[in-house]
Amino acid sequence: MTDGPFSKHYEIHALVDDVAALLADRGITPHREPDREQQRTRGASALLSGLGVIPTLAPEHGLDLDGSLHYDARIHGD
Repeated sequence: MTDGPFSKHYEIHALVDDVAALLADRGITPHREPDREQQRTRGASALLSGLGVIPTLAPEHGLDLDGSLHYDARIHGD
């Protein structure tokens, strides 16, 4: 197996937490509105992919308890 552009993994929600902490350190107070969770997840995933890092989900975020609605939205854009 060769090391392609995607050789590392990073958890999407950890990136959101890291960015929120960085903003707080810089004096900016982030507001995590519940109705914008999907937007945050897509943005973190796109940023990681753009940096050549595989976006992943922690098990507690990846469990399919909603009949695959969130999975379809994340994977297929449905």
